[in-house]
Amino acid sequence: MQKEKKILLMLLPSFVLSLCFSLFFFYCNSPLHPTIGSDNAMYLTMGTALSRGYAPYTQIFDHKGPVLFLIEWLAQAFTSGYSLTSVFILEVLSLTASGVLIYYLADKLSISYIVLQTAFFAILSPMTCGGNLSEEYTLPLTLSGFLITFLLFKEDGFERLPKRYFLPSLLLGLLTMTCFLTRANNALPLAALTGALTILFCIKRKWQGLLWCMLGFAAGCLIIAVPIMLWLASKGALSDAFYGAFIHNFLYSSTSDDFGRIYYLFHFPYGWISMFMAFLVCLAGLLLTIRKKKLSYLFVALCIAAAGCLAGFISHKFYFHYLMIAVPAAILGIAILLSCIRNKKARFILYGVCVLISCLVIFIEGKETKKIIDSETATLPEFTKDAQTLASYVPEEDRDSFLAYRVEPKWYVAAGMLPCMRFYFLQEILADANPAIMDEIVDTLHSEPPEWLVIYNEKRVFSPPYDPRVSDIFSTRYHFVASAGEYQLLKYNEE
Repeated sequence: MQKEKKILLMLLPSFVLSLCFSLFFFYCNSPLHPTIGSDNAMYLTMGTALSRGYAPYTQIFDHKGPVLFLIEWLAQAFTSGYSLTSVFILEVLSLTASGVLIYYLADKLSISYIVLQTAFFAILSPMTCGGNLSEEYTLPLTLSGFLITFLLFKEDGFERLPKRYFLPSLLLGLLTMTCFLTRANNALPLAALTGALTILFCIKRKWQGLLWCMLGFAAGCLIIAVPIMLWLASKGALSDAFYGAFIHNFLYSSTSDDFGRIYYLFHFPYGWISMFMAFLVCLAGLLLTIRKKKLSYLFVALCIAAAGCLAGFISHKFYFHYLMIAVPAAILGIAILLSCIRNKKARFILYGVCVLISCLVIFIEGKETKKIIDSETATLPEFTKDAQTLASYVPEEDRDSFLAYRVEPKWYVAAGMLPCMRFYFLQEILADANPAIMDEIVDTLHSEPPEWLVIYNEKRVFSPPYDPRVSDIFSTRYHFVASAGEYQLLKYNEE
């Protein structure tokens, strides 16, 4: 009975707090004010396409990992498609899992769960970007990896019997590979942790322990990787998946922003938040090193902090949700710092200060989020009306030969239609990372032209402009059918 009560105490507050946070900050799919968004719209399209038999990467492309394809498929598998509610449920469950882990960590370190959970939401609040992002789903995985490792080495360091490292290492390998296959960048913190521990095993000459760790970690990686590779192979998508999840992901992250990394690090909140999280981790490592008189704590902390910063700055895009990868390490840092305060009065004061600052951050970010929600929800009804108006011209039998070219990705969601080409969104922007994509798009428009196209009206200015070859195809092989708002519907000229 006592065990069941403790489980309930972990689950209930975690679920309630996660639900409240998600209803506002995961606004793309929130039942209160769904805005659909951009990345979220791509993933809704991805999940709906997979649920209707599309093959990943070969028929519906993205540069995220196959695990994200499976997550989005799961969200739509038991619906009629484009279900925002099912995605929202997955988001709440994922965040609840993080909350349960935070509760467990707080309990193990004898600190306040509410303080730690509030700090978690405060750090997370500027990074949600509407929700349903790859980084979001790896939060509980990275937290689990840190928690397993921290509690393992906190108790008996490197003095365990060698065989007893196998199971924790297997779990760490499983978690790291799952993060890696969700999006390669997301595995950096756990990869850094693994690398740091490997170096420490070598320094301490614990060769048998290291061997069991390597065997366990490799086994964990294979448990995840092999079934996913078999699934991709069964869909004929193995090579396309390798290109999309790894090569194109790297090429995309290498395309430059207007400002460099130094600017974002020192002159923009993106860099300030990244440095703050790294500082928390390093400070916690330093305090543990002083208390335990073991330099290994500081070494591991420095590696994890560096990986968190690298995760945010390896790309030239500097989207705030990239920083989410470093949040689990920051929360572990805060937990360790709070646990180091032994004086009850000092700890109580620190709790109060921490909660006050956290609530203030959530309030400020909440006001900014409200502006985004108001802006998005004000234009969404008209956008949806335009999309459905043009979609109504497309006969049911032609709906498998439709493409929205260079318009907002949420067009498919609003119209309730699926694309007939794997590069289905922001085509010239995708091709900016690899010109070969543009060649494939042009070839497909020649060899398997969509019967119906939605594009912007001619007066709409956007950058980069259409590829000249695409413009020529649109002007010579298609004719105008109808327009609605800023968009027009074109029909392929029959031979």
